[in-house]
Amino acid sequence: MEHHATLVLRNRSIAKDYYELLFAWPEGLEPPKPGQFLTIRIADIAMPLLRRPFAVSGYDSRSKTAGIIYQRVGPATRMLAAADAGDMLDMLIPLGNWFPEPEPDATPVLVAGGIGMGPIFYFARSVRAQMLRSADRRSVGRRSPEQRAENREPVLVLGARNVAYLPTEDVLEGLEPVICTDDGSRGFAGTVVDYLKSAGVGKEAEAVLYACGPNPMLEALAAFAAERKLPLWVSMEQTMGCAVGACMGCAIPVHGPARYARVCTEGPVFDAKEIVWTSR
Repeated sequence: MEHHATLVLRNRSIAKDYYELLFAWPEGLEPPKPGQFLTIRIADIAMPLLRRPFAVSGYDSRSKTAGIIYQRVGPATRMLAAADAGDMLDMLIPLGNWFPEPEPDATPVLVAGGIGMGPIFYFARSVRAQMLRSADRRSVGRRSPEQRAENREPVLVLGARNVAYLPTEDVLEGLEPVICTDDGSRGFAGTVVDYLKSAGVGKEAEAVLYACGPNPMLEALAAFAAERKLPLWVSMEQTMGCAVGACMGCAIPVHGPARYARVCTEGPVFDAKEIVWTSR
């Protein structure tokens, strides 16, 4: 983790209430890993007092740029949405752990919902690039989800309430996601778990799930994975105070003697079996 003033390169709306912010990655800093996050001090005023956490949504090694995808939901993110190219942002970066890479014989199934788009898109591009670099994965290309699963290619599933909350096509470039909308306004009509069940995802023993999104979605995925005895790695969304492990403000209940884990330091990525899902 390092403290940096970073230059905003672009800040734009990509869906209803969702924005993508591109910034210059600090010189000499190790590239972020998919799943890691950063915190931003939104303004040099008393309110908002606390830094805000945002998952890294991408990194370009050629241009040395990175990005975040965030939702405008309150005063702090409304202020962030007003940031322009050329502005400077105060960041602590990078923070937290990251998604473990899938084994060579695994079928990675990546699931994103809401603000979980950012880290999952980054991980999807990372996994895809890794497969393309492998001599025996040259055939990765435009295939159906079933064909990609059969050939151990990553399957990306993106859920949203309706079409208004889906990102613009340029954000999805190269990802080929399966789109699910609760109201059926685009793609599969139903939740991401409904889709996974209907498509028979998880019947193959080699499938491994990765997910980020609202807690109810993650909990439903945890139940789905447990039923099929599949590994599931989740990136947890949690309100944070210090984001460095001191305040315990982001603690979640876990199994074991510790009873709680800090999302900012022990996470944000967890094995879903470690978490005590509260509504069960």
